[in-house]
Amino acid sequence: MVDYYSTLLRAVTAPGAGDAEWRRTVYVRARRMLSSRLRTLNPAPPPGEIAAEEAALDDAIARIEQDLSWSEQGGIAPDARTHDRFGDIAGEPQTAQEQGLIAKPSRSRGVAWIAAAVVGAALAAAGYVYWAPAPAQSPLGETEAQNRLLPSQERRAAADNDLAPGVDGGNSDPDMAYVFRRQPTFYRTLEPAGTIIVDKAQHFLYLVQSNNVALRYGIAVGRQCVDLVGLRRIVRMAEWPSWQPPADLLKRIPAPMKGGPGNPLGARLLELDDGTSRINGTNAPKTVGSFVAFGCIRLANEDITDLYGRVKVSTPVVVN
Repeated sequence: MVDYYSTLLRAVTAPGAGDAEWRRTVYVRARRMLSSRLRTLNPAPPPGEIAAEEAALDDAIARIEQDLSWSEQGGIAPDARTHDRFGDIAGEPQTAQEQGLIAKPSRSRGVAWIAAAVVGAALAAAGYVYWAPAPAQSPLGETEAQNRLLPSQERRAAADNDLAPGVDGGNSDPDMAYVFRRQPTFYRTLEPAGTIIVDKAQHFLYLVQSNNVALRYGIAVGRQCVDLVGLRRIVRMAEWPSWQPPADLLKRIPAPMKGGPGNPLGARLLELDDGTSRINGTNAPKTVGSFVAFGCIRLANEDITDLYGRVKVSTPVVVN
């Protein structure tokens, strides 16, 4: 059973948690991902179960916002963490079952597992180090329409962090949330070692290793690849590739841009076999962890350089 209240409460009261705008981004992201994932399950759960999960999440959000006292700076008031109104933050609320904050036991285990993973993923992508690995065996790619339903906060963040062609944002973002930094992680999959797995919804790229381990990289997902799903392969690799501006930028940037710092394709390029999709670096590392208007799959330059040295032409790429 998913205790949305305790999970969300730990996130929004953790050290380094953001202000009211940041909390709203976490909530909106959790709602959107939960709805999308439950509706793409096969077989689909009954509409009543989906509605119950969505209602439980909304009730938990409403209770958190009502119970917690926030300071003018968006932080937690000094006595909020121990106030008797809502008991021990790390435990379950005593009347969660009666209040509907924990879904009824009659729902399927699959629905509960997906719901828990989705909320964990939403919090991780918001910068809170809480992670429930998504099932690697079940491609649950979102449709283009769903990907475009980004909250305004996320759209603004992506726009603010993106950089104009020619502007160099560096090889990495020193303020990147820990969850998006390159790191080995437990990852169970039937795909062989050496396979790349891209999880667009959760903004991760995995390079499968042996013994249930993968190297995990944070990514940004561009509009060009919102419909990309399935098995692809790397057909071309390039260092400091040149960049051809898309049609809607040709008036401002009429000629291809040579490779180098400030190039939107970054330090390395892995071109996929569909002729249009690619995994590449970026001149804007602060966009990692978000959806962006242009491009396909972006990594920070230091990460794409690391990945480039570990793969080869013909490496399989599974996109979820």
